[in-house]
Amino acid sequence: MVATLDRDAYVIRFLRAYANDFDRPGIITQPIFHRDLMITVRREALLAMATHVDELAPQFLGLGETGGNKSRARGAAAGKKGRGGSVKVKKAAATPKRAGLPMRGTEIARQSAAEAAALNLFREEFFAALGQALRWTQAEFEEFARDYDLYESAGRGRSVPARGAKAAVSGPFVDRCGLLIDPSMLEQARRAAGKFETQLRGATLQALKRVFAARREN
Repeated sequence: MVATLDRDAYVIRFLRAYANDFDRPGIITQPIFHRDLMITVRREALLAMATHVDELAPQFLGLGETGGNKSRARGAAAGKKGRGGSVKVKKAAATPKRAGLPMRGTEIARQSAAEAAALNLFREEFFAALGQALRWTQAEFEEFARDYDLYESAGRGRSVPARGAKAAVSGPFVDRCGLLIDPSMLEQARRAAGKFETQLRGATLQALKRVFAARREN
């Protein structure tokens, strides 16, 4: 995910496109401001991508459709230091079936527990690997976890446009990124951020497809 974001220069291309499309050259012509803006928007992009990874995890792990509360990065942050933090998981949205017959209550509970364990493990491994890839300190990791919790709670229940649909114009990424890049033209900046978020979601999906395809081949 990090390699995809940086190799394809998503943040740089987004800021340059915004500056050119809306005649806001100061975004890219002031070196110190541009550097700080790139760093901050990149962090917001990672938050948006991590949130989407969590949404897609059950699908790629071969688990059933899930709903309810998502996991939080704070559990992984605690686990990184061996404090045994727990990660909240989603509950199964529908009763699983086997060979066309309803499963007994104990079988449902057993499957739900197994799916919860798989999701917990994936999320803890994911956030630990993300922290290692970015060489975070524990304090940086926990700060990211707090912002991830904000993204997760604010985005719960928010409808996300399908590929090719109109970009979202609400949500934590849209609001925060809009304020960062152009607070004096906030609605304009929010619309641009919504389109950027759609690109990031697509990039996250493709990255997961590549990773899981490679694992299946191995």
